[in-house]
Amino acid sequence: MGDLSQIVIGSRSGMILLKRERSRTTMNSIELSALSPAESLLWSYGIADPADIDLDAIALDMGATVHRRPLCGCEARLVVNGAKAAITINSKSILARQRFSLAHELGHLRLDRGRSGFLCTSRDIGPQSDASRDGEAIANSFASQLLLPSYLFIPAADGKPLTVDTAQKLGATFNASITATCIKMVRTSPVPAWVVCHVRKGLAWFFKSPSAPENLFLNRELHYATDAFELVYGEGEGKSRIKIDVGQHWFSDREASRYQVRSQSFRVQYGTVISVLSLVK
Repeated sequence: MGDLSQIVIGSRSGMILLKRERSRTTMNSIELSALSPAESLLWSYGIADPADIDLDAIALDMGATVHRRPLCGCEARLVVNGAKAAITINSKSILARQRFSLAHELGHLRLDRGRSGFLCTSRDIGPQSDASRDGEAIANSFASQLLLPSYLFIPAADGKPLTVDTAQKLGATFNASITATCIKMVRTSPVPAWVVCHVRKGLAWFFKSPSAPENLFLNRELHYATDAFELVYGEGEGKSRIKIDVGQHWFSDREASRYQVRSQSFRVQYGTVISVLSLVK
C-alpha cells in the first residue's frame, strides 16, 4: 500500500475531497520534471483518475469563481482583480465546449500574470488558433493538458486504434469533446496519423503525429471517393464507418500511391467534417 494523503478544496457545490493515493511504482513511472504546467497542477492535487478532474473546484482553489450565463460575441471571459478572479462561461454552448472554455480561461489565469482580463471568442478557443504560438494558442494547449493530461491519456490510449470510435470512448472517459480528444490522440500517437478538418471551401486545419512523414501533403480539397466528402456535401449519417482508402484520396504528393490510409470521419456541424487518418502498414 502506497502513501495516502488527502487534499480538500472548496467548490460552489460544497467541499470536494480529492484523494491522493500514489504507490511507489506510480511515482517512479512518471517523470515529474517533464510534466506540463497543467499536468503539474493536476499532479499537485493528486489527480490519478480522469473522473477527479473538477475544474470548478480547481478554479476556486486558484481564487476564481465560475459563472455560467448566456454570452453574445464570445465563449468565455476572465476578469482579474488582484488575487481574485471571475470566469464567465457561455451557457448556450454545449457542455463539452463549456468545459474546454473554462480550462482555457484557467490557462490564462495561471500563465498570463499581470493581465486584468480576457474576452475569448470561438476562434480563440478552437483548433485553428493552435497554428500560432500566441497567448490564445498557449491557453488552448494548457486546456488540452488540463482536460486530457498526457500522464493519464497516453496510457489510456495505448494500443487502441486511431479512429473516431476510439476518440468517442476516450472522450467519454475524460469528459472531453470528440474534437479535442481526436487532436490529443493524434498528437500523442507513436504511429503516422493526422486529424483533419474540412469545410466546403476546403481544408480548414489539421494536426499530425510526430512520426507522420514530412513528404506527405494533405489534399486541400476532399476527394469525391472519401466518406468525408459525402458528409460535407451530402446527407450521409453523422459518422462514417472505418475504411481503408488509397493514399491519393488524402495526399497530393507523388509518394501517396505507396500508402494505404485508415480513415473515419464525423460531422461536427453542417458543412464541417473532421477525419482521423493513419497509415496502414
